[in-house]
Amino acid sequence: MKRVWWIVAALTALAIGGTMTTIKIDNIVASLPKGKGAYKRRTLSSITGIVVHHSAADSGTPTAIANYHISRGWPGIGYHFVISHDGTVNQTNDLESISYHVGYYNTTYVGICLIGHLSKHPPTPQQMDSLRGVIKHVKSVVGKDLVLKGHRDLAATECPGKMMDLKKL
Repeated sequence: MKRVWWIVAALTALAIGGTMTTIKIDNIVASLPKGKGAYKRRTLSSITGIVVHHSAADSGTPTAIANYHISRGWPGIGYHFVISHDGTVNQTNDLESISYHVGYYNTTYVGICLIGHLSKHPPTPQQMDSLRGVIKHVKSVVGKDLVLKGHRDLAATECPGKMMDLKKL
């Protein structure tokens, strides 16, 4: 069953940031392909941060990313949210899932992936607006402030791309 979180996200944006950033979060967890096994679980209180990623490809879908991750032997897609070029937000894992997206930090970080090769092109304005909204939403659900990092801050990688400026968040 899909759950739409846009009302919750709008209200939490007001409560946390003081400005209205209305986003629609489409929960597609149940409809995505799954591999063998399942991700381990965690409590919301164990979440300490958010990691921003890019798909490193100019196009893509949550299903295509899930299939790629499954081909690597993972239980499913590694990210908790995927944001398309037009700002569409898909929730792709429950926040309690310890999915594979940032190595050692998987147990305490939520992964958000923006579609695009963000070393070649900057994220779209719609992606940045949606990213801000998802960050506010996650902070509200977890119930505390969270550290924000790029994948490159926690591992030897260029991700989330040279043109992703986390200071703009």
